[in-house]
Amino acid sequence: MAKKEPKYYDWEKTLSYDADVTMVIGARGLGKTYGLRCQFIRDYIKDGSRFVEVTRFKNELAGVSDGYFNRVEREFPDYIFRTDARYAYIARKDERNEARKPIWQTMGYFCALSDAQQYKKRTFDKVKRIVLDEAIIERSDRYHRYLPNEFSKLANLVDTVSRERADTKSLRPRVYLLGNACDIANPYFAAYRVTTKLQYGYMWFRNKTFLLHYVESGEYGQEKLMGTVAGRMMAGTEEAEVAAGNAFVSESEEFVEKKPKSAKYMFGIIMNGKRFGVWVDLSEGLYHVTHYFPKDPTRPVYTLTASDFGVNYVMARRAEPVMKTFAEMWCMGLVRYADVQTKTDFAEVLNMFGIK
Repeated sequence: MAKKEPKYYDWEKTLSYDADVTMVIGARGLGKTYGLRCQFIRDYIKDGSRFVEVTRFKNELAGVSDGYFNRVEREFPDYIFRTDARYAYIARKDERNEARKPIWQTMGYFCALSDAQQYKKRTFDKVKRIVLDEAIIERSDRYHRYLPNEFSKLANLVDTVSRERADTKSLRPRVYLLGNACDIANPYFAAYRVTTKLQYGYMWFRNKTFLLHYVESGEYGQEKLMGTVAGRMMAGTEEAEVAAGNAFVSESEEFVEKKPKSAKYMFGIIMNGKRFGVWVDLSEGLYHVTHYFPKDPTRPVYTLTASDFGVNYVMARRAEPVMKTFAEMWCMGLVRYADVQTKTDFAEVLNMFGIK
């Protein structure tokens, strides 16, 4: 008889790879979050090492920290837990102080990426694991958004909370990004050059510093689909395939095309920290957009956002004539993009100039 597939996510195998950054893409309810929170507790009990739970915005901290251990505390009957919007605490049930109250110890921290600069004044000790849950935002989600330069902000936060030094044997932090397969175009895939052609299983990127586990839901996905009211409501829809089957809804590859060597660089655009080069191929009559531009002092570069990522209206007005021409080419279907990520990111530029 064939071995029955496990229902919940196997963190033991994933942790054995010991990657700097691990991203787990799995169906909702697979146990990704549950298993990692159990690991945080085991870490602290074993050697006193701590975790950091990251949210994007400060107003999300209370919602994430409230009841953080409610579902996992039954796994640790000898301990009690409590949290606030800044810290997670643990205490042994059989240990009390002179006032007969629990002896609480700090075992974790809660931080928001939007306030990353403020944490440089805060003390973090023995941080071993850092996690960002819901790392990928659904494209249809109108209430959540990525931060400008989100990947860089996370890297800076990791540096702040870990205090790791390259010339010492300090505690090396591990970063975990948890998400569902909902949008192939996201800042983490872009940073690590993850292609749109993903295969289920474990994949290494960037000299084995980034481990991506794209989980095949298998039996669990089907069980959830037909075993819950929500699953049965969505059965047969594209949303059901994404939610239970862990399948990406990819951005269309229409108009994605490699830039020919003969294309001439026209101008550059910087928006929200992202760089774009606009090129023209006179032989085909096409414009090409890339995620970079060369150093060419004879060609203009339009910085459309200020340092605080607000609109740079002066520069935007200067760019209007060239963008008007670009918009005409776009409306005629004469614009091509280097890859899906560039196409998705450049949509922000088009939106600024009223091109939908």
